[in-house]
Amino acid sequence: MKVIKFNLKELEKQDTGFSYYILGRSYDLEENGVQQDFAKALYYYQKGCVIDNPFCIYSLGISYKLGLGDLLENNEEKANELLNNVYPRIINLINNKNTSNIEKIHAEFVIGAYYYFGLGNIKKDYNKAFEIIKKCADNGHLAAIYDLGANFYFYGKGTTVNYNLADYYLTIAKENELKRAIDLYQLRSEKPHKEKHLVISKKH
Repeated sequence: MKVIKFNLKELEKQDTGFSYYILGRSYDLEENGVQQDFAKALYYYQKGCVIDNPFCIYSLGISYKLGLGDLLENNEEKANELLNNVYPRIINLINNKNTSNIEKIHAEFVIGAYYYFGLGNIKKDYNKAFEIIKKCADNGHLAAIYDLGANFYFYGKGTTVNYNLADYYLTIAKENELKRAIDLYQLRSEKPHKEKHLVISKKH
């Protein structure tokens, strides 16, 4: 399976809203080979918000929803305001013929998170979330690949429980050096399935 990867040094030179989103997300969730740094994550999210980038507005919204270390406390009102307002703009990115394929995949992943968590005015729907996240994983989105192994197939969310597929996708995420996948893979290899119910990261 071909996995989408990013060179953060190159992204730092691009100075675009999408690059700010990937940089912020990387520091937020320890992706693309960097250590977690919530201050840097917030810096890039806010930098993207200044130029009105939908990805970064979403990221700030879900950070208010789920927290961002000690920097942002849960604020449901602020989260809902941001998430409700930006939802149609994320949909527009998906439908816009000028949006790059990589950005479309990431926009679809964001919509999957809306259904997974029940964000804004979207009702939680694991079946819809699975359908969207599975498509993103098939297109190489690493966090989506992790989610299939860590959450959907393992717990039977939106699909039937399938430990073989859960292990398959988690292994791909681990082999592509996703930190939370490495941690969860180690945990699951040490304990029987019935004792493996640990979520390394709650944010998509």
